[in-house]
Amino acid sequence: MESYREIVALLLAAATAFFYLLWFFVPPVRLVWRCLSTRENLPVLNTLKACCDSAWPFHPAMFRRQMRLWLELRLLHPKPRREPKWFLDPRSKRYQLQYDDRAFRHELAEWKRSTRAKFGALKIKEKEPVIEVVDVFRLNDDGTKEGIKQYLLAVSQLRLSLDEQASFLCSVKIEHGFLLPLNLLAGLMSRFADDWDPIISCYDRMANHAFSPQQMTIFNLWLLWGPSVPICSCDQWGGPVTLQYGFGDENNSVRVRVRDERKEHLLAELRKAVAGRSGGAHPALHASITGRLWPPSSFFQGEICGAQQELLNPDREAFILEYEGHSVIGNPASSRLFYTAYVWALFVVGREQKPGGDQVRQEPWLHVIPFFEQGNIADDSCYEMAKLQLVLKVINFVKSSGHLEADPGLPPLRLWYVCALDDSGCGRDIEVVPKGKTIRSMLEELLAESEQRPLKKRIITDDRSYAQVLSGCHLARVVSELFETIAEGGRRG
Repeated sequence: MESYREIVALLLAAATAFFYLLWFFVPPVRLVWRCLSTRENLPVLNTLKACCDSAWPFHPAMFRRQMRLWLELRLLHPKPRREPKWFLDPRSKRYQLQYDDRAFRHELAEWKRSTRAKFGALKIKEKEPVIEVVDVFRLNDDGTKEGIKQYLLAVSQLRLSLDEQASFLCSVKIEHGFLLPLNLLAGLMSRFADDWDPIISCYDRMANHAFSPQQMTIFNLWLLWGPSVPICSCDQWGGPVTLQYGFGDENNSVRVRVRDERKEHLLAELRKAVAGRSGGAHPALHASITGRLWPPSSFFQGEICGAQQELLNPDREAFILEYEGHSVIGNPASSRLFYTAYVWALFVVGREQKPGGDQVRQEPWLHVIPFFEQGNIADDSCYEMAKLQLVLKVINFVKSSGHLEADPGLPPLRLWYVCALDDSGCGRDIEVVPKGKTIRSMLEELLAESEQRPLKKRIITDDRSYAQVLSGCHLARVVSELFETIAEGGRRG
């Protein structure tokens, strides 16, 4: 009887150990396998490599964290690949593909050193390291974006985090970029196939119902290549907001979620940067930034401000960077910075009778026309030039519009100003006001000149009738409704 009890106890102990092993060790192995399998046909060797790198110290909780670290490093700090590069052969005077083994060995050695240091920080200090990337190009690379999305999904489904929707284990530091008080509405970089294909497919139907084919074309171009709207001080932006952090252009940017005191601190620092510059460049803080990557589905209603609710849709955002800290690289008063974006102004277009509010509210994209210039908004003189070119474009469009009419007998078109890159249009000030003249005031000054005065009746700048529908604080909702309408039309078709 004693031996029987001992056998049962031994079996129970073995079963407990087995399930303990299964519970703690299989999920992280499955995590690595699952994420690697999206890139590799049979990721056996790399999964074993991850297990070997993470096997010491042999502790269940540490093993989980080290496996996740291994995968996060692979996503954001991948092992260098030996690839041929183009070199000019001085003898043949032609370019040839060659391997630079010396440069590759040096790059590989640096990668190994950095990776060992990060694993050491976790193993010895039991503290998650920070993964550095040079700029947002690494995060916005299509392969990296998809990898981050798959990883965050797998961590959640395999319950490898205490959070219902898990973030990255490690913080990510982006070394170089610009932080701006802007919200990117759409853009080529984020959803090329998803956005462009349906809009192109339904263009004929929409152009036939729009004010004109020209109006519909200009609106589509403005939207699809990605405009940004300013963050306003009105209630639509109350609570947590996402700022724009990019490198080179607004379309190459990530969302940085910030709230409470940190939000006020960052906005105050952006205002201070404006005050420290002599010219009227758009607010841009040159800084490195640190945060943790989260899936948009992690946030509930109210954890993103009303003007940015579309960010909660995981189909439109692969991730959001939850702000932890930043370090200013410097915006010396005499320095010249480079960050490009659409400089734009939005108008409702009509004729003698102003389009009614209900008419515009129902399908606003059929009644608005944006004018835009691509410009370097972080440089004073370049930003001023872009604003002037934009204002002249508006005036010249109205002047020459008669030549574009399908029916010369139609009454001349008229424009009603709504909002712009530097004006939310809702009646409240934007959070960080640039120095210098606004786009609207520049337009009004030109219209006050004697040769332009006849156009004042056709370009109306003091009408706020559409503020509750088309101000910058509501444009994100307009964009979402547009894509929903297109999708519904496609299903009906």
